[in-house]
Amino acid sequence: MKNWDDLRIFLAVARSGSITAGAKSLGLDQSTVSRRLQAFEEKIGSSLFLGSAKRNTLSLSGQKYFEGAMRLEKEIEEINRTLVADSEETGGTIHVVTTDILSNYLLLSITSEFLQRHPDINLRVRTQPLGEKRLQGDVALFATNTPKEDLFGRKLAVASFASYASRSYLEQHKDNLESMVWLNWDDGSDNPTWPALAPDIPDHMCRLRIDSVSSLLEAARFGVGATILPCFIGESDPALARISPGETVSRRDIWLLVHADLRKVPRIRTFLDFFVHYIKSQKHLIEG
Repeated sequence: MKNWDDLRIFLAVARSGSITAGAKSLGLDQSTVSRRLQAFEEKIGSSLFLGSAKRNTLSLSGQKYFEGAMRLEKEIEEINRTLVADSEETGGTIHVVTTDILSNYLLLSITSEFLQRHPDINLRVRTQPLGEKRLQGDVALFATNTPKEDLFGRKLAVASFASYASRSYLEQHKDNLESMVWLNWDDGSDNPTWPALAPDIPDHMCRLRIDSVSSLLEAARFGVGATILPCFIGESDPALARISPGETVSRRDIWLLVHADLRKVPRIRTFLDFFVHYIKSQKHLIEG
């Protein structure tokens, strides 16, 4: 195999289940991925997927290529981490993976100061669903009570979750809270993680489900209904009010994770220390 990019595109489509999702994960145009995948199949003389509409089922040949490509990918990642780990350079790029909500409300809040203090270090942030098996970066920031065992990590705080609605919406329903419409997060998977954080909400009261926490937040701001949010978001937003002051509905650990062989790399160590120090100053807000 002369071109690793062919296998990289194939892996993304196979993992994502469709060309559209695969292209999104790669940051490429859908037509480009479709064209490259078709050219790859013509090159090897075999169809990698069954069907042509969404290409979401691997053929027998595709399964063999998939297993081999995963092994090659793992070896490439290990080589790259070894090269990084052996480097004594203090500057460079740090690849950070996280969720959109932690990026928007925790990571980006320290980015400006970090970049100013460390002009030789760049950050590249990528949002990645918590359920993905592979950590596609140097450092990960996730809210989870079950962090990956193969990663070196530090629990930064225990995030509290509570029920919130816009102040105007809560005023309208303050005399009859049972009349409120509830909003919930749903990524379409068989076992979405976010609803597990919330109290039992009867289906007939949950009128809107969204696969983006950021959109869920905006819906609550617009007065569509009530929802469950991390306290570090709800308490800092002047448009929102906690439905039951002082009460929390669930908690989840916030972890900063890194590949064990990268934790002593100078630039990564610098970022870890900086972020941990910031979280300590915000712990009272995060823990509700």
